Amino acid sequence: MASGATLLFSAIIAGLGLKKRLPRALQSRWLLLISLMALFFCGHLLFAYLLWHDFAFPHMLIAISIFFGGTFAVGLIALTRASAKTFYESKTKLIKASAILKLKTSRLDKEISARSKTEAELERSNTLFLKDLFEMMIEVLANRDQYTFDHALHVAAISNKIGEKMNLSADELEILELGCLVHDIGKTAIPDDILLKPDRFDVQDRKIMDYHPLIGAKLISRHIMDDRITDIILKHHERLDGSGYPFGLKGEDIGILPRIVGVADTYDALVSQRPYKTPFSHEKALAVLEEEVKAGKLDGQVVKVFSEEVKPLKMLQSTRQVTAGFMKDIELFRSRAYFREPLSDFYNYRYLLSLDDARLLAKEHLAYDLILVRFPDYTHLQMDIGYAVADQVSDELGHDLLGVVAAMSNERQYYDGSAMLFKKGLDYLIYSECEEPYSRSQLLEEIAAILDQAETDWHLVSVITSHQFPRGTPVVQAICRLLDLTKPHQIPLNPEDRLVTS
Repeated sequence: MASGATLLFSAIIAGLGLKKRLPRALQSRWLLLISLMALFFCGHLLFAYLLWHDFAFPHMLIAISIFFGGTFAVGLIALTRASAKTFYESKTKLIKASAILKLKTSRLDKEISARSKTEAELERSNTLFLKDLFEMMIEVLANRDQYTFDHALHVAAISNKIGEKMNLSADELEILELGCLVHDIGKTAIPDDILLKPDRFDVQDRKIMDYHPLIGAKLISRHIMDDRITDIILKHHERLDGSGYPFGLKGEDIGILPRIVGVADTYDALVSQRPYKTPFSHEKALAVLEEEVKAGKLDGQVVKVFSEEVKPLKMLQSTRQVTAGFMKDIELFRSRAYFREPLSDFYNYRYLLSLDDARLLAKEHLAYDLILVRFPDYTHLQMDIGYAVADQVSDELGHDLLGVVAAMSNERQYYDGSAMLFKKGLDYLIYSECEEPYSRSQLLEEIAAILDQAETDWHLVSVITSHQFPRGTPVVQAICRLLDLTKPHQIPLNPEDRLVTS
């Protein structure tokens, strides 16, 4: 009985020492168990006291129960102690594992962050590369045709403003701008005879030009994965009623981005200066857009936003320079090559109009003469000596006139000279700037001498009409004035009255 009590007391003391090593959540319950052991210990002492005073109890049974109770308590404490040790070892391992996991998590976060930065840098690099690629294509377009380049910039600016007012996302606005910059990239494959034609297209010209959306879309789709850019290139000439090209798409088959570009493209074409048309005013261009909406061709909402919110763009001018100074010379050469008549040294008179449109002529600060040489009886000459011989005579006469004009010409930077000869149908037109030293009478006399010789040799009757115009007079107005002087009732019938001046 004494040994049992001793074991129980030892268990209580060990239990109190073990309490601090248990988890905080178990300490209160463990203290309750120790209290219960203490209560049993006190009961053992009570039984011991009673036995000492000869109370009638089964002494052996009580002594055995006390001994086994103490043994059980010691065993319980030992088992708990082992469990606590195992718990703390597990806890230590868990703490270490948690620390390792935290370290690995930190490293993983750093790797993820680094990878995110790398991906962001890669995406930024791809974006810059894409923009550089489009910049390169737009420069190629600029080197091909300055008008098409300027038109692309205008359409991009107008479309961007419309997109902003229609609350497009930043991504859509970026795609819209890139698509606009190359929406006419297919024109790089269009022959110069059509692309640079200073006149309205005929049926065959229009058929070839209508291929440019297909050419551009094929070029872009093979290298750019974003289909929205391809759609802009392919569909900006499609119309909601199916009257557009190249596929005649209708309604919802044409996305919002091509619809915006279609409006901007149409507007800029209307307000732009071209050799074959005068530019529309902003108000007149808007009226045309409204008519297109009523006809079911253009998106009414896009046109409404444009007309209400984007009015300042009617004065838009291109200030972007992507080509070197020599491109002006190349542009002029293209014009000259286009306007030069095949197998001859003569330029079509529209070349003079083109130079005037480009504001290259010195007429802006010099007066100038226009001299028209006409052959009212040329058809009779053709009937008399044959068409081929008559044309040869006309060409030889033109070369003689060209020699006279070239001899009196002063050097110019951007065109052939201060005096130039042009072909206008069967007639010859001479442009001559009044820069000293310059003798108008001498020029007219030398021209008249050549024409007199032609009349002597071939009986080719000619009429010279000339007029001097003040500086700054548009060439097209001057030509109209000159032609007005050559009305039938003013054509002299006698060779002596060949010269008509004013």
